[in-house]
Amino acid sequence: MIDYTELMAFMEGSKLSPWLKELQSQIDKGLDEKRFGDLPAWKASLEALPAVTSSEVDLQTQVKIGASADTSEGVKKQIKEALQGLIPWRKGPYTVHDTHIDTEWRSDWKWDRVLPHLAPLKDRLILDVGCGNGYHCWRMLGEGASRVIGIDPSPRFVVQFYCLKHFTGPRPIDVLPVGIEGVPANLQAFDTVFSMGVLYHRRSPMDHLR
Repeated sequence: MIDYTELMAFMEGSKLSPWLKELQSQIDKGLDEKRFGDLPAWKASLEALPAVTSSEVDLQTQVKIGASADTSEGVKKQIKEALQGLIPWRKGPYTVHDTHIDTEWRSDWKWDRVLPHLAPLKDRLILDVGCGNGYHCWRMLGEGASRVIGIDPSPRFVVQFYCLKHFTGPRPIDVLPVGIEGVPANLQAFDTVFSMGVLYHRRSPMDHLR
């Protein structure tokens, strides 16, 4: 289930509150089934996921959710089939209750190269621009960030992210179906902003940085 209730409650009264004026309409537009014909099928994959308690969640050395003993082989098969309904998975890799998602890109390699050069992320409010399905968002949370908000206009990536969050339980991490242009100008609310893998797609890189 994609639910932004807790995020919006956090934003109320914070430096992020100016965003609330237009955020709901941005979400509605970004997850509009009339605009994205495949979205109902992707949501069906999310809704097909069984309720499973994950006894282990590793976000520091990898993104691994769940232990082998958490559920039966039959339920693991059900999880695998639902996750396959969202192929292609680009950013990753992930392991979800013994289903290994061998993604198109090795985002863990990029993270391992970037991490030594970062200031500590502990207790920081972070924005990840063009986050895809949120792989790096999870790793940022694993480094102790107080909250991570990813933005990406692709609804498939948003649904993929919430498939993962389905198994982690409530955590201060979300992915919004919004592009960088949807973030209010001069918001100045985040402690750290990432833009990894977006710059070279922009016609004007300097405008993107500004």
